[in-house]
Amino acid sequence: MRSLDQLIKKAQELKARGLTTQEISEELKVQADTIVWLLLRGKERLRRPAPIDLFVDWSQIGSNVRRLSLAGWALADLARESITKEEFEQPDVIVAVEGSGMVLGMGVAEQLDKPLAAVRPQRVADTKLTGAINPMFAPIDNKKVLIVDAVMMEGETIKATVQTARSVRAKPIGIVVLVNKSNQDSVDGVSLKSLIQLFTIAKA
Repeated sequence: MRSLDQLIKKAQELKARGLTTQEISEELKVQADTIVWLLLRGKERLRRPAPIDLFVDWSQIGSNVRRLSLAGWALADLARESITKEEFEQPDVIVAVEGSGMVLGMGVAEQLDKPLAAVRPQRVADTKLTGAINPMFAPIDNKKVLIVDAVMMEGETIKATVQTARSVRAKPIGIVVLVNKSNQDSVDGVSLKSLIQLFTIAKA
């Protein structure tokens, strides 16, 4: 998506399919109040002030297998550097957040030669809670795990993933993401590294 109109159209399409504001927010990786603003039309949208937010279009990576593989390689390299600097411990298993984190997690697991696990955090109303560990992938009970996702917004999904891992006595030793939209460098006490850090400079 290269324009605001395209983003509005996509939000409207997802709403028409029955997704909630929070689900659309997760799908497009923008804040919930941004989704409300996008869904309002005409004069209503113009009267409502635009939220401070950034939309991350990483489709040029996500639509190309070679670029996805290279992004996974880069995240694995970031993790290796963090392990060398003793900022992360050596993981036993790579935990991918189901959704856009899965393909990147596969790339990281391949590069680090580690088993791959998958976690799907649960949503109840507007809150992310401890979720499910996909039994078709590697178990993480009592393991040291590295968490991988694509875009981190406010950190709810990552925090729920951390809590899911801890619920089976796994130890999250680090988090790597492609893009960090927050100003956080850790989530629930777990160190976070990103290839791209976004931040907004507000005018005084």
